[in-house]
Amino acid sequence: MPTQTTVITPSRFAQGLTYADFLAQAAVNRDKFEMNYKDAPLTDADVAFFKNVVSMPNGAVKVLAIAEAWCGDVYRELPTMARIAEASGMTLRIFLRDQNPDIMDEFLSNEGQARAIPVFIFYTDELNYITHFTERSKSAHIELAAMADQVKAELSLPPDASFATLPETDRQTFLKELIPRIQPHFNQWRKDAIKEIRQLLSSALNLRDAVPN
Repeated sequence: MPTQTTVITPSRFAQGLTYADFLAQAAVNRDKFEMNYKDAPLTDADVAFFKNVVSMPNGAVKVLAIAEAWCGDVYRELPTMARIAEASGMTLRIFLRDQNPDIMDEFLSNEGQARAIPVFIFYTDELNYITHFTERSKSAHIELAAMADQVKAELSLPPDASFATLPETDRQTFLKELIPRIQPHFNQWRKDAIKEIRQLLSSALNLRDAVPN
């Protein structure tokens, strides 16, 4: 588990938003959430796998998501997690990152430096930690970094510039160039995220899962 102690108690977990409640409070990107929910790339084999991990003794019965509606990784990946939960019988509860810093602090990435979202944390019915998935698939990390470097070079931006460090004008120009390049990859990245989540759960639960290449 990422930390030795946790703020995730049964009462705290119950305070999380359902997916419907999350969408109802979202001020942006509701159309993207709805589109990605409708065409989530779940296969029959995926659904069978997740049903199995829910039915196991000490299986993944509950999943906590840390999210914000403005985040591109969230509106790409959270709808798939909602579909997984519905299809398998998992209980999904969503916590807004910026309103729940104590939860986010348990699942920081990049050696404790990044508050990357979404995070999907899987628990037993008694809220014993099993495993978690953060932000995006490995393939998405690699391809996004390559495309971002290309855009920065074309715009003559510093090679070490990041979304967080760019001035607002440069940030918007950067996004205008980057987003159309990454959108065609979204469906494959979602498939790769499902595959990685299956691998994480298989490893944590000692399953022999034949995840397709």
